[in-house]
Amino acid sequence: MVMHAFAMAQFALMASLISLVFWMAPAGLVPDGNSLVEGALQPSALFVVTVTYAVAALVVEPFYAAAGFAMYLSRRADLEAWDIEQDLRRAFAA
Repeated sequence: MVMHAFAMAQFALMASLISLVFWMAPAGLVPDGNSLVEGALQPSALFVVTVTYAVAALVVEPFYAAAGFAMYLSRRADLEAWDIEQDLRRAFAA
């Protein structure tokens, strides 16, 4: 679920960065949107998609790694607490 959530966040960031190209372009120089969705990408469109992917990955991936590490720590804490709970039950059972 975390991987899917971060993949969707990365895709949304990529789409918003690509839309900035269309929004910020001067009136006469608006790029052709068909070149981004057709199979044959022109080199300039391929460059834009590659750069937006790199930027989106640089923004999202540290949070993805931190979320994975937090899930690991949470699971380790649960397992350690379970061991301590079992020892305490054994110690005070009598």
